[in-house]
Amino acid sequence: MEPKPAFVISCHADTGFRNHQLSRNGDELITGHLDNFVGVHAVMQAYFSGRMNYPNIRIELTYGEEVNMAGAYEVLETLGPDDLVVVVDVTGTPTDGDLVIEKCESPRMQEFVQNALKGMSFDLYEGCPDPIAWMDESDVYREKLENVFFLGVPCTGGDYNMGMVSCRESSVRAVSEALIRLAEEFQKL
Repeated sequence: MEPKPAFVISCHADTGFRNHQLSRNGDELITGHLDNFVGVHAVMQAYFSGRMNYPNIRIELTYGEEVNMAGAYEVLETLGPDDLVVVVDVTGTPTDGDLVIEKCESPRMQEFVQNALKGMSFDLYEGCPDPIAWMDESDVYREKLENVFFLGVPCTGGDYNMGMVSCRESSVRAVSEALIRLAEEFQKL
């Protein structure tokens, strides 16, 4: 019996900053050096929810995204053709939604995402409308897989690679919930 394909969450845990600052404005706005600590935070919230207890789920906290994608290339070597990879990172794509799905080119993946996230507030793009950066780990995984897309925590207030930006706490919660729902939907395939 062949093992079930893996649902892989890839999230770079490195950052381009030497010093890190973070502040909260009430219960809703987080401001700081968020790339990509806020993505890691969202992934860990999903993990520690206890709702992703499936044997075929992998969480990969990678390194090297800010330089050469070395961690993503290491993960790439371990992936099978039927695995699905969700890359979690910040995005500067303007949105009124709680999260953004980018680089979701396949109609099959679009349908998968829409089924899993039904009722959630999100934007879905085939390409990458992020005005700040358009290269990320999903480009590495796409070298081998079709089942890849980017799940972004929307950030505002500048260039997340250069300084402090803001995101809504509701977006962090939504990204965590989206990961849980995507993992659940993947089990149905």
